Amino acid sequence: MKKNMNLILIFFIIFIFASCTAMKRQVTVKPPETVDELKEAEKEAKKLYDEGRYKEAIEYLKALLAKDPKNPVYWNQLGSVYAQLNSFDNAIISYKNAIKYDPKNVKAMYNLGLIYSEKGSKKEAKKVIEDALKISPKNPLLQAALGNVLIDEEDYDKAQKVYEQIVEVKPDFDIGHFNLGVINYQKRDLKNAKKNYEDVLKINPDDTEAKENLAAIHILDTDYDSAVKYLKEVIDSNPQDDITLENAYFNLGIAYLRLNKFQEALSSFESALEIEPWDMAAYINAAIISEKLGYKDKAIKYWQKYDRLFPINKRKKEIKEKLQKLGVKTGSTPTPVQNQEIKLDSKGNTTDNKGKK
Repeated sequence: MKKNMNLILIFFIIFIFASCTAMKRQVTVKPPETVDELKEAEKEAKKLYDEGRYKEAIEYLKALLAKDPKNPVYWNQLGSVYAQLNSFDNAIISYKNAIKYDPKNVKAMYNLGLIYSEKGSKKEAKKVIEDALKISPKNPLLQAALGNVLIDEEDYDKAQKVYEQIVEVKPDFDIGHFNLGVINYQKRDLKNAKKNYEDVLKINPDDTEAKENLAAIHILDTDYDSAVKYLKEVIDSNPQDDITLENAYFNLGIAYLRLNKFQEALSSFESALEIEPWDMAAYINAAIISEKLGYKDKAIKYWQKYDRLFPINKRKKEIKEKLQKLGVKTGSTPTPVQNQEIKLDSKGNTTDNKGKK
């Protein structure tokens, strides 16, 4: 998927001491009556949001809106809280109210555009972002949001122009370089896509998604050693996202397989299976490599697991013959799954390489 900037959430920052009493249960918050109560409610709403206690934050924001129902800042904040809860319809209502009471509120427009994109409402997302750009035409976040919508619409030429303009003005905008990589990949311009991801890493050397996508491009370019280098860096970074880690191990297996390093390839596919036990391609590759290395027991184990997890498969007859002969190869030799199973990152693969919002 595209890289996406975070929702713009503006909370008042008020430096007063927090209450010593922790909220143990959800309560109905009374509308503030004094200036001090108003400031305390604003501070508590921000604190609860930062702590991920979104439902409680909603109660404080509703109390603030009961006091000041036309306050666009409160409505924008409420929309952001609902967005965190994936309550997109309520988020849309909140952002629309923020815009209603402040027609030039580009932050609320930006947030509304993001939510429309998440819902797949491309037309609505494009319109609200274009309206915001009329107010703030040089805003890089809005320009990037328009680029995201154009990528969603698969209008890669226009999206490319948008992002090229962004990085020309703001060359350290790593998201712009990343999404140019996405666009160039979709246009099968691997040379420029590789450069785009390399530019991302110059700005943010720890971007694991850029490393995974760059590794996948190196695999397609048959530069397997470089792919191994980047994938090892991803794995060594210990990403918390299991999908990212599993993809890295799988692609590492592909790179080692192409280098004829079968033991390393097998270990990589086995690591992928420890994280994602339903990876059909990893089972096939692990079984075939085990046969090649003479590990009959392992080959049998992986073919049996594959057959049990995927009882309807085109290899069923072949697997049955293999199991009957205790892993001895007969007939045609199955081919390891390679190109078509390369996984680019935690949000896409080589057949659907979308970028970052």
